[in-house]
Amino acid sequence: MTSRLGPVLTAAAVWIGMPLAGVAAAAEPTPAATPAATSTAASTATPDPSDPAALAAERAKQLYSLGAEAFAAQRNAEAIRYFRRAAELVPSAKLTYNIGLAYEEMGDAGRALTEYRSFLLQEPEGELVGEVRGRISSLERRLAETGVQQLSVLSEPAGATVFIGGRAVGVTPWAGELTPGPHDIELRLEGHRPHALRVSLPSDRSAEVQLPLAPLPPPAPTPVPSGLAKVSPLAWTFLGVGAGALVGGVAFELSRASSSADAERADTPLAAAEAQGAADAKQMASLLLLGFGGAFTIGGSVLLALDLSAEPAPNAGEAQLALPCSAGFCGVVAQGNF
Repeated sequence: MTSRLGPVLTAAAVWIGMPLAGVAAAAEPTPAATPAATSTAASTATPDPSDPAALAAERAKQLYSLGAEAFAAQRNAEAIRYFRRAAELVPSAKLTYNIGLAYEEMGDAGRALTEYRSFLLQEPEGELVGEVRGRISSLERRLAETGVQQLSVLSEPAGATVFIGGRAVGVTPWAGELTPGPHDIELRLEGHRPHALRVSLPSDRSAEVQLPLAPLPPPAPTPVPSGLAKVSPLAWTFLGVGAGALVGGVAFELSRASSSADAERADTPLAAAEAQGAADAKQMASLLLLGFGGAFTIGGSVLLALDLSAEPAPNAGEAQLALPCSAGFCGVVAQGNF
């Protein structure tokens, strides 16, 4: 029990900033007294209530002390909870190491291996690195004996969903035990391009995959349809016919005025009568065209106003074709905007 407790207390003593004498004392074979001494050391200084960081550090030290006591009493699951809560307040590679030790004591080789590998990512150099690498090798051998090995999947940015063999298994950073051999991995993250690859997991050691996820380009702005796009062909037809009739009516009226002038300048009564008759006919045509033009223009304007004020139909612009049949009759029904 003493040899088991020494590393965790040494690591945690470094984390809480104890003096070197305290570190040495923590590693001594006196497991029952060491956690209490650590707890006392953590509680002697009163943190500034106005400093949230100091309060968080003080609470983390208290949680560490409770975790160390639970670890010493072989209550490993309880110790893990305390160490994790302390790491949430003050992240520390040493706490990750402590969690790995607790998992290893529980016989959970997979989770212990995950924590040790996470420790190396947080602290690639230091006095514990050599020991951690040895523990990792030992755990990898234990996993190999059971016919599995651990695969870690990391992504940048984190939080991507991990699919292995088409099945979602978690989010990055993810680690799990798989049978050695090839595995199809895909990462999906909203706003990023999916990344897929095949990984060959060795049987004698764990493996790690780090994948960058490229962000998707921003979507092209959706063109805002013009209000005139909602105008029906019937409205445009009415307006076109009305405008044409009005132009024709104005043209006939100008021609009528010319014929009337010719009648006034005629040298003979016959010529004057002929010119006046032409003027009267042109006047009648002008009145008819102006009347029709005004009516069609007003009707087209009303249709235009209704189209512009109407809300678009759910399936506007989609043509539908149906073939209804009944006893003795079949027909084709077309519906939509054409």
